[in-house]
Amino acid sequence: MAKLKALALLLLLGLAWAVRPGEPLPDFALLDPAGNLVTPKTMKKPAVIVFWASWCPVCRAEFPGLHKVAEETKVPFYVISREPKDTREVVLEYMKAYPRFIPLLASDRDKPHEVAGRFKVTGQPWTFVVDKEGKVVALFAGRAGREALLDALLLAGVELP
Repeated sequence: MAKLKALALLLLLGLAWAVRPGEPLPDFALLDPAGNLVTPKTMKKPAVIVFWASWCPVCRAEFPGLHKVAEETKVPFYVISREPKDTREVVLEYMKAYPRFIPLLASDRDKPHEVAGRFKVTGQPWTFVVDKEGKVVALFAGRAGREALLDALLLAGVELP
């Protein structure tokens, strides 16, 4: 029970520390699979940014539902591995099952796990919903439920089907 309480406290502290709703996205410069530079200014918005890791069982369980929302809404879902050991090859192989996701990869300027640090992400999955101005409207630490994610997309100005 004490371990569970400590874990809950760490999660709450992480949420308090992370980029919060109303704040702009931290600066980053990562590459999409085609080699195009993606930054907060160049990314399509509204959008969803998901920090994940290839070994994460919660991410594996969550991705099919997130992918379905991406398919239904046509909102870009940018996925960034916060695991330094997730190579380009590992990420691209993993993402074959999720063609609507846009994996963001290391560039000459940034590494994905460093970007996670700028967002102050302390675990995975962490999901940020971003409006057309590039401001965070919602944050989910852990699994993002379908209805809550759809509500956040509405807040971001997405017209749902």
